[in-house]
Amino acid sequence: MKLRFRKNSLRLRVNQREVKGLVSGAVLEEQIVFPGDSRICYILQSSSAAVAEASFRQGVIRVVAPHQQVEEWANGESVGMYFEFPANGTSLKIAIEKDLECVDGPPEEKDPEAFPRSRKQC
Repeated sequence: MKLRFRKNSLRLRVNQREVKGLVSGAVLEEQIVFPGDSRICYILQSSSAAVAEASFRQGVIRVVAPHQQVEEWANGESVGMYFEFPANGTSLKIAIEKDLECVDGPPEEKDPEAFPRSRKQC
């Protein structure tokens, strides 16, 4: 799972194996470890709740998406699910997207489990 920040938005990109896990109820978790053993953990999971949730507590970013929406997205053609949350007078935008195969990056950036690009996405 990849994490990207830009302004007040957060993007999580997941490959095919991770999407299958998410649909089957797995909790996806990654962490970034800094010198001094500080860390940021980010978690993506699905829930039976009807609405998405996002939180940041004690160094943990948690994004929870409705399971029904996750299943529809996983089995459909849509690249992403998009959510927006009120946040102290602004809004936090969250994108959960299928990680598409890298066509022109260095070999170490290529994920064999990435989603294939369709002609429309190239």
